[in-house]
Amino acid sequence: MPIWTVQITEGGDERIEAGLLATESGALIALSEDGLLTRAWAPGQWRTVRQVPGVDAHPASRSNDEDELLIALPHR
Repeated sequence: MPIWTVQITEGGDERIEAGLLATESGALIALSEDGLLTRAWAPGQWRTVRQVPGVDAHPASRSNDEDELLIALPHR
């Protein structure tokens, strides 16, 4: 299962193993490969999401790219 880092608003990073990450109305949710909710972040509580590359990454999704995959946009 892929491993992700989520930058939270307090400035730290959280690592999570999740089959899928998705956003809904500014919230970020992490789902297992079975579709079960494993973690959620409220709108405004997360900043960026990256998939962990290299040996910790899932073999099918290894990458050397350091680009953000998801970026939270401020609410207006």
